[in-house]
Amino acid sequence: MQFGNEIVCLALWFCIVHSTTAFQIGPLLSTCVDACQRGCEEIRKVQTLREAGNGEFRVELKDEEDPRSALTEADEAAHRAIVGALRAEWGEQLRIVGEEDDNGEDPAASPDGVAASFDPLKRDRFEDDIGETADIDPSEITVFVDPLDGTREFVEGRLANCQVLIGIAIGGEAVAGAIGIPFPAGDLATDATVVYGLDDVGSGVVGVPLARGPFPLDRHIDGLHYPRPHIATGDSTAEVMAACRRGAIQEFGGSNVIYGGAGNKILAAALGEVACSIQHKVGGAWDLCAPEAVLKSMGGRMTDLFGEKIAIYKSDAPARSNERGYLATPPGSEDTFHQALANVMLSLSEVRKYRGEVEN
Repeated sequence: MQFGNEIVCLALWFCIVHSTTAFQIGPLLSTCVDACQRGCEEIRKVQTLREAGNGEFRVELKDEEDPRSALTEADEAAHRAIVGALRAEWGEQLRIVGEEDDNGEDPAASPDGVAASFDPLKRDRFEDDIGETADIDPSEITVFVDPLDGTREFVEGRLANCQVLIGIAIGGEAVAGAIGIPFPAGDLATDATVVYGLDDVGSGVVGVPLARGPFPLDRHIDGLHYPRPHIATGDSTAEVMAACRRGAIQEFGGSNVIYGGAGNKILAAALGEVACSIQHKVGGAWDLCAPEAVLKSMGGRMTDLFGEKIAIYKSDAPARSNERGYLATPPGSEDTFHQALANVMLSLSEVRKYRGEVEN
């Protein structure tokens, strides 16, 4: 009887193991690009209604004291469109981590609570370019989703800073990603575009061609007011960021230029608009995975603020990994510049103090 139970258990194990479908990176990235386009569409719909004055534009703060924690119906609509479609396409075996996971909303339900249906996502976009690749165990994959990176900028009407981020991490490393740009020209006049990348393979654009890079943005083009090289940061007034700006400019010259949104700053480095982008903390892995993958696919480099490998995507990531920030440098800047930038950061007493606070 005991032997019979062992056979039953072995048969169940065999069924469970062989019911798990392995992934290939090409079809998975293809669906992420498609889902990214859908997220952009939802954000543009909200902006269209907002400009038409139809209905109340609702904003809530997840942290009452932090305007960067703003949540709008655009975030929620894009989250439903992206996570719902990916879940419908790949099932529960695909691990998806989204910024808005904690809002208690089921992405498979419409706003009125009725079960939502999703059109199939396109799996074969890269069939000719990537072809068949090695199978990847689902347990090694995490898809990180930020349905609206730059929500604060969206609320304030600085639409060019807004992005949709869908990144694919394999074995704890950012490997592929899609960056959706709902408002390439800063308004509804131009259709959305998606920049995608696969590390060690390359990058591309779906939709309207990008009209930015490798030169500075129009607002930073005046060399008298913004001498090069350009050091991109956000507008944080934190002591550590003030020190980072000052230290980078003292070492390399140039000037500080302000960008909104983590993805937007990293994309600026990837496109060669800036010499580097610096940030001391982010909201989570969803802010970094897609931009880092795209940056690497273009030949750029990214580490944390202290010059170490980004570790935030791992299931056993160190505590407060989001407070280790990032340094992003563009293609062609060489590893020597990135290391020199990291060395400058570590030479600053404010950065060393901040690092001690984060690691202790």
